[in-house]
Amino acid sequence: MARTFALVAAAAAFFGHAQSQCTAAPSQTYDYIVIGSGAGGLVIADKLSESGASVLLLEKGPLSSGKWNGTMKASWLQNTNLTRFDVPGLFNQIWVDSAGVACDDTGVMAGCVLGGGVAVNSALYWKPHSSDWDVNFPTGWKSTDMQKHVDNVFQRIPSNYIPSKDGKLYLQQGFDRVTKGLDTAGFKYVVANDAPNEKNRTYAHATFYIQNGERHGPLRSYLETAMARPKFNLWVNTGARRVVRTGGHITGVELECKNNAGRSGTVNVTPGTGRVIVSAGTMGSAKLLFRSGIGPTDQLNVVKSSPIDGSTMISQDQWINLPVGNNLNDHVGTDIQISHPDIVFYDFYGAWGSPIKADTDAYLQKRSGILAQVAPNLGPIFWTAHNGSDGITRHIQWQARIEGRTKTAMTITQYLGMGTTSRGRADITPQLNMRVATNPYLRTTQDKEAVIAGLDYVRSALNNVQGLTWITPTSSQTTTAFVNSIPATPASRGSNHWTGTCTIGSDDGRTGGKAVVDLDTKVYGTDNLFVVDASIFPGMTTGNPSGAIFAVAERAAERILALKAPAPKLIRGATRDM
Repeated sequence: MARTFALVAAAAAFFGHAQSQCTAAPSQTYDYIVIGSGAGGLVIADKLSESGASVLLLEKGPLSSGKWNGTMKASWLQNTNLTRFDVPGLFNQIWVDSAGVACDDTGVMAGCVLGGGVAVNSALYWKPHSSDWDVNFPTGWKSTDMQKHVDNVFQRIPSNYIPSKDGKLYLQQGFDRVTKGLDTAGFKYVVANDAPNEKNRTYAHATFYIQNGERHGPLRSYLETAMARPKFNLWVNTGARRVVRTGGHITGVELECKNNAGRSGTVNVTPGTGRVIVSAGTMGSAKLLFRSGIGPTDQLNVVKSSPIDGSTMISQDQWINLPVGNNLNDHVGTDIQISHPDIVFYDFYGAWGSPIKADTDAYLQKRSGILAQVAPNLGPIFWTAHNGSDGITRHIQWQARIEGRTKTAMTITQYLGMGTTSRGRADITPQLNMRVATNPYLRTTQDKEAVIAGLDYVRSALNNVQGLTWITPTSSQTTTAFVNSIPATPASRGSNHWTGTCTIGSDDGRTGGKAVVDLDTKVYGTDNLFVVDASIFPGMTTGNPSGAIFAVAERAAERILALKAPAPKLIRGATRDM
């Protein structure tokens, strides 16, 4: 108990909880500055601080979890240490009330609070399929390289498919009806994280990083151990405008005070040996590089011409031309809806402002009941794989949830993932907002073939369920016509599992390759700037990517710590600051 109190007290000090206005960054320098406190940033900041180095973690958003002094909560959570981010049953509230939570500069949904996406997503959590590494990633990042990191992640953050502390699963009628059809079609039930490679014709309960009825994840593991170290610091409400660099050497980070409560000015790394790690997410990391003069010339010219950064942007002779923003990827989402008279809908949206007292009592007193389950009652999750005419196997994760057009409806989303060949592009506007410039959905014939084949297969399986009726597609509509009727846009197809804008690889993007970072996650053309988050993924994962991102951050920390400090040299014709 005393240890917990000490951590909370330390959190208040680190977060500058009493700040009510912007304050200037101190003159102290740091061995590592990590930009972004999401899935990548939290993990790598902890692993770097574990080495004894001084680490500063920057988050441009406010506090989230009650564990770390967050304050955003429903009225029935007053006088508790819980916020909206801690209670699984309040997850869906993000879609109707995202003010002060969602990023306002990305063009797509992203979390801009402490924890980033892991504070606002559904907390679904899977061990990666070996093909996620072996098909997608380069040498040094294959499944044999990654297994120890996956094992460590799942030891630090256990997975759980029965989130309620009383050991019960609630309102499982939808799960039961759908799996009857899957059973008849020959699907096999698995405990998903006991069998990570069994992702074809299998199904499972939804699996989460929820412990003791509350959202867990890196906020309740990696951040806790980092916060206990004296040389670790965290600043919230503090954005990174750009890195400060001469040629390829970064000396610090220029800050943007947010919410009238963060830090401003410039914070510097340890002279000669300090490093900066960008972990701001697929959109945010690309934006930071653009504003720092790193990216395609057309995008850097947008920044140069902008009224915000134009007059202070790094000079054009020091630009580093890399394919930042290319290779944009996302799970291709296709929603189908079914109905069955046995399905029971629960109003999770109503649980915010007018909850059922018996349910809030069960949750507050015992961390049990329906509110310990993630809204809107997810499951089953199931998987199929389809061999394309191009010889590529494409993996699909199917995610069912109890919501739709009627009170007896279920929506099942098909996520086309690992093996997809379609890619898009993200770019930056003159207002310095990120956007999806080229949609990454179904741009190749074989990707669309997999979507159609997968839907045909599942439609056939679910037709075996007595009493089940189809809402979309209608029973008389062909799958091809249904797929073609849905626009290939983020609004209609998006899953918010964005990856790829700062791709890892050995093919240097400055000389015609596709990679933005090398095999140590270091940005090509620099000696001490790294990117560690989903933006470096070359291809899409089989399912929700959180588990893979955590493991990537652990692997990146290992490789970065093994690197020698940069030696004085000329980079791109510019003398390095020392």
